[in-house]
Amino acid sequence: MDVITNLVNTCEQLPVTAEMVKDYSKKDTLLAEVYEYTTSGSWPNNIDKSSQIVFFHNRRDQLSIVSDCLMFNDRIVIPVSLRARVLKMLHRAHTGMVRMKQLARTLVYWPSIDKDIENIVRSCDQCAAVSKNPIKNTLCSWPISTKPWQRVHVDYAGPVEGTYYLVVVDSFSKWPEIVPTTSITSAATINILRKMFAQFGDPETLVTDNGTQFTSAQFHDFCKDRGIQHTRSPPFHPQSNGQAERFVDTLKRALGKLKGEGNTDASSYLFLQSYRSSPCTASPNGSSPAENFIGRKIRTFLDQLLPTDQLPNSHDTEMEKQFNNQHGARCRNFNVGDKVYVKDYRSINTTTWIPGTIQRRIGRTMYRVTVENNNFWIRHTNQLRRRDTPTSFDVPLDTMDTMDAIDWTPLSTTWPDRSPPTPAPILPGSPTAPSPKPIRKSTRTVKPPPKFVMKPNKKSYH
Repeated sequence: MDVITNLVNTCEQLPVTAEMVKDYSKKDTLLAEVYEYTTSGSWPNNIDKSSQIVFFHNRRDQLSIVSDCLMFNDRIVIPVSLRARVLKMLHRAHTGMVRMKQLARTLVYWPSIDKDIENIVRSCDQCAAVSKNPIKNTLCSWPISTKPWQRVHVDYAGPVEGTYYLVVVDSFSKWPEIVPTTSITSAATINILRKMFAQFGDPETLVTDNGTQFTSAQFHDFCKDRGIQHTRSPPFHPQSNGQAERFVDTLKRALGKLKGEGNTDASSYLFLQSYRSSPCTASPNGSSPAENFIGRKIRTFLDQLLPTDQLPNSHDTEMEKQFNNQHGARCRNFNVGDKVYVKDYRSINTTTWIPGTIQRRIGRTMYRVTVENNNFWIRHTNQLRRRDTPTSFDVPLDTMDTMDAIDWTPLSTTWPDRSPPTPAPILPGSPTAPSPKPIRKSTRTVKPPPKFVMKPNKKSYH
């Protein structure tokens, strides 16, 4: 049986010649009938439209006989029994559907030849293995997020110089987060996301690809415990996680452009700040990711180009008044050159005061002070005390000489009599000493208040 099968396959692979077509055409009922009509030149007037001969009847002016072979213009008409072998000959080079039709239109013909060519090409496994992608399916977009951090897209970028970057993008504001890491395991990924979620909260939906760090049971339990819906994109279809994939591509190209302007981490943070502060047409209202995510613009080095309003800074006067009243605080100011004592914190266990001099004032309550060895310290007013310099008296030399010439010997060594003095006599007409006035006391009758006596039977006291 195998021998017969191999023989048949070998015969089918042999090329089809004109002699074979002539012989097989005579055995073909349809082509034999068409052959006679073409030779005689008389075709019947009434042709059954359901019959296959109608295809040749409609093209009878283009049919001819060459070497006993039925021709359609310059193309030989192939009988049914040889059509499969001819199709294999045409498809041997696997040139594709269009080129195969173009080749057939120069050599052979039979009704519905184009349809047969399309069928053999579509059923060819070799052609299907290397064929192009089919026409894209209609887009099925993600639901529109209505608030920040509702749905986030996560992916890894890298390695770039041995470092991976975990990229997290908020679908609402397009706010990106970049975290460099050397490990992309499930444990490392969960640790990074745990810190990030502690800062911004847990999202409702987390979209990732099918990396092993995202498909592990550990990551599944992490999302389940936090009530996060984990959605994975189809395998090898990065478009489904387009938010993260697009930013990964943008990040890689940015790092390539910034290469040579510093280390990779510094370049990534510079790019991140610029990306967050730049207006984004895909964000709500075309605002920057920072405005849509944290509700304000973030300041960058480019803001130095804009003039600022020189308005006096306002202070919380009510809080200052309350603090001053509670602590008995008083306003203390120092001038340049004032001598002060400065708190010295160089010793860990004790704090001492050392002399210093005010050099200049910094802000409302800070001063730059010169201390020993011409060192400069910055201290708060509460860390400064005024230092009074000792007063010196300069005595002239002539005065000192005069004081040396004075005789300091006492005039007498007897002590004066300490007997009580004799009262002077009172002369007539002299004023007499006033007599002491009697002490006045209140004549009001004092009535002490009645003492409280508790009565157990009494319900209340008014």
